[in-house]
Amino acid sequence: MVRAGVFKTYTVSEGETRRLGQRLGRRLAPGAIVALKGDLGAGKTVFAAGILKGLGASGPFRSPTFTLVWEHQGRGTMIHHVDLYRLEADDVITDLPWDRLLDTGSVCLIEWADKLPRGFLPKRTIDVTIERMNAARRRLVFWRQAGDIPTL
Repeated sequence: MVRAGVFKTYTVSEGETRRLGQRLGRRLAPGAIVALKGDLGAGKTVFAAGILKGLGASGPFRSPTFTLVWEHQGRGTMIHHVDLYRLEADDVITDLPWDRLLDTGSVCLIEWADKLPRGFLPKRTIDVTIERMNAARRRLVFWRQAGDIPTL
């Protein structure tokens, strides 16, 4: 485990980004929240697909851009995959059942989490910002206010 704070790493391919997500997914427990941030095409959905696979969910995995939430059954836990891309800032809070999505008995992955108001998510949330360095290389910055970041 990496203590609460910041952890940075780089990937050099889509497959490596997915595998990093898979390693994180294997280490997540019910109650985990992963807030994914980054520009369009940064790799949020690729990383989320890896997390889902690591949690034992069955694919194929795609972003729930038009449905807002996909629900997957993982090994021993329900997984909520949320995509806020199409929501306006004012609708992000009111249009989704956040009490159910953030339930401590499930895992929640949130793409475009930067649309949420600062301080909305619990302190146990793992924030992951993905930056596109070039066509293949990505920088992933993990941040957690409380609790440890799983060692990847």
